[in-house]
Amino acid sequence: MKLTVLNKLSLLFGIILFISGCNSATEPGIAVTGQLENKGEGAVILNKYNVNGFEPVDTIFIGENNSFRFFVEVTEPEFFRLNFFGRQQVNFILDGSEDEVVINAHGTDANGTFDIIGSEQSNHLAQIDSLIKSQKQFVQDLNQKAIKARMDGNEETLKNVTDKYYESIATSQADLKNYFKNIAPSLAVFYGIGSLDPEQNFDFYNEIAIIYQDEVPNHPFTKDLVYQVATMRKLAIGQPAPEIALPSPDGDVLKLSSLKGNYVLVDFWAAWCRPCRAENPNVVRMYNEYSDKNFEILGVSLDRNRDAWLKAINDDGLKWKHVSDLKYFNSEAAADYKINAIPATYLIGPDGEIIAKNLRGPSLEAKLKEIFG
Repeated sequence: MKLTVLNKLSLLFGIILFISGCNSATEPGIAVTGQLENKGEGAVILNKYNVNGFEPVDTIFIGENNSFRFFVEVTEPEFFRLNFFGRQQVNFILDGSEDEVVINAHGTDANGTFDIIGSEQSNHLAQIDSLIKSQKQFVQDLNQKAIKARMDGNEETLKNVTDKYYESIATSQADLKNYFKNIAPSLAVFYGIGSLDPEQNFDFYNEIAIIYQDEVPNHPFTKDLVYQVATMRKLAIGQPAPEIALPSPDGDVLKLSSLKGNYVLVDFWAAWCRPCRAENPNVVRMYNEYSDKNFEILGVSLDRNRDAWLKAINDDGLKWKHVSDLKYFNSEAAADYKINAIPATYLIGPDGEIIAKNLRGPSLEAKLKEIFG
């Protein structure tokens, strides 16, 4: 699960150690039981998701009959994971409404089958996994066809495969979004929403955050999603670009706002960044083509060494404007623009608003052609 919970969760349940054969009527909480096809060496560990990820809360050893049983007290929906002998892991959700949840699994095969009975929210997890797995398999098949078409020099087939790829991505994302909206406010949505690029699906993230804020406002996952959306909103397309005011190579402070009235590509890069240097010839080509049509570039370097920065500018022929505070990823601009990897770009319109992100290669060329003709 890619979503990170930022608020520390209190322990909301108790786990009572259970040895197979006890009377379940005397134990509090939800019974989580099951049968394994195979027994491995070691223990079965019950984990709960909290601020630090999945952490163990109880452990049992499997008897001769290959069965297990835990009891879990839950006061609000929570993610859990059963780790079978360090070999197979099964995620599930308990929301407190269940009487008993039965989880039957292979036990020793990481890709082994399993089934969960008695937990509606866990069924949602399984459906999300199925949708994502189906899409990945379809994309893998298309990739094989694309590779063959490229090796055969069959441009028509390659184009058809590429078109199918984009159609498939759009369809699968639409299916996931519809499913998420249908099951909200299930906790399962937090499990699957990370498969959607938040930059490209900001409006949907915002829509889901509103639903959860209305339905379960106090759940830690809701608070985290609301925080993430608020953070993304500051850098969403259509929002004013945060100011950048950093030293240029000659030592004077250059502000992004001084370039207002132009289309400005804010290019985060560094001399030490090989992908950045590999992309520079394409950026140079775009600059040479459109620099006389109110197109500017502001190179924001995440270098630490001034000499290396200036040498890379000269060696790569980067004739546009440059700034850097030589603080690596601790740069003020990197923090304001949430930069955690480079190259990264923001395209700013003449009014100072963000109009596109992460344009490189063909996508940058296509966007500039769309703007300037």
